[in-house]
Amino acid sequence: MAEGPAKLRYRRLEPTIQKFIKVAIPTDLERLQKHQINIEKYQRFRQWDKLHQEHINASRTVQQLRANMREMETICLRVRDEDSQTLETIISPAKERAAAAVEEFLKVHSQCSEVSSNPRSTENSQDTHSSLLRSQTIAGPFASIQDAGTSPPQHSVQLSLPLPQIPQDHNAAESWENLEENLIDLSKLVTEFSQQLHLECQCDSFESRPNRRRLTALKTMSVLLLRMLKREPRTWRRPLNINLQCCLWQVLSLVV
Repeated sequence: MAEGPAKLRYRRLEPTIQKFIKVAIPTDLERLQKHQINIEKYQRFRQWDKLHQEHINASRTVQQLRANMREMETICLRVRDEDSQTLETIISPAKERAAAAVEEFLKVHSQCSEVSSNPRSTENSQDTHSSLLRSQTIAGPFASIQDAGTSPPQHSVQLSLPLPQIPQDHNAAESWENLEENLIDLSKLVTEFSQQLHLECQCDSFESRPNRRRLTALKTMSVLLLRMLKREPRTWRRPLNINLQCCLWQVLSLVV
């Protein structure tokens, strides 16, 4: 049976892992955030063709992010168990940012779906949107009188409104389903990676420490055994004395 690649110390793999944490994954998350902003803008103004193309571009970014996460997971699995705690501390911020980005992306569209399922809420949102625009138009000349810190910016009021529903007969609806599927797959990958890394940390805390103590004791007993054999070089040709027998039994008990 073929064995997997030998595990290495974290310091040996640190440069590669740091490239994913500081360069690859942040770049993908920044692109994903830009896609989210454009998607919300195009959907709010019902520019369905641009929205469809932005869905496709966002799906490519999600696939790239998922590939980077999977490759980083493969490299992290090569780290030795005793360094799993250090690895989890370093990897956790990147995983949390990726999970939060996916959750925020899905949250906006889920609110849109909830609103679209209720026609009355859709009408109320449109009336609210119209009234807000009228209020902003009326309050425009007096905006300079109020303090800038007390009046909310216009874009924050608009972003708080739910997005309009995508027409089901448009290509943008299908492209969103593909994007949503890719986002869910990415979320599952991040969750499974987190659970696996956390499990390795638990195994390290409960098993690796006793194993390290046993290994230290084994090395100590081996050194004592070698010293005793050097003192009695003919011991290999005659029955072992009591001290050597006791020492060997202790070493065997540690190995087993």
